[in-house]
Amino acid sequence: MTRESPDRTGAERATDGSPGLTRRAALAAVGAGAATGLAGCLGGGREEIVLTGMELYNWTGASITVEVTLSAGGSELLATTETVANDSSTRVTRDWSGEPAAYRLQVDAVDADLAVDADLPDGTWPRGRCAWAEVDFGSPNREREPGGATVAYSASARLRENDEGPFGEQCPSE
Repeated sequence: MTRESPDRTGAERATDGSPGLTRRAALAAVGAGAATGLAGCLGGGREEIVLTGMELYNWTGASITVEVTLSAGGSELLATTETVANDSSTRVTRDWSGEPAAYRLQVDAVDADLAVDADLPDGTWPRGRCAWAEVDFGSPNREREPGGATVAYSASARLRENDEGPFGEQCPSE
C-alpha cells in the first residue's frame, strides 16, 4: 500500500483512500515501546539494600570449607571461614551495619575450584529494601552427562526477598 500526501484535513490516507497507519506513526509507536521497555531494564533496580544475612548451600557431594568476604564502600564488613556439610546449608547472620549499602560478596571454596564474586544488588533488584544472599555451591540443577556423572559444579549467588527466608526479622524498621 502506498501513501499519498495529507489531504486538506492533514490526515494521511492510503492510495485506496482508506485511513491507515502511516510509516511515521508506526515508527513512533515502536520507538516509544522500546524506550519504555529499556527504561524498566536499565533503571528499575535498587542501588542499595540492607543485606540481612546469607545462607550458604552445598550440593557438591562432599563437605566444603569456604572463605566469605563481604565489603561495602571499599571497607571490609565481614571475613569468616565456614564449613558446610554436603546436602546442607550454613547461615551467616548479620554482624555488620543495618544501613543500606551496595555490597561486594566474595566466597571461595578452599579445596575446590568454586568461587562467587558478586555485586549485591546488581542494579536489577526491584523488590524491597532488605534482602538476604543465597550462595549455592554445586546446585542440584547442575549439568549432568547421560550416565549421571556431573560435568561441572557451579557456584552462584542471588538475592532473595527478606520475607522468603530465615532472616525475616532482621530488616531494621524505617
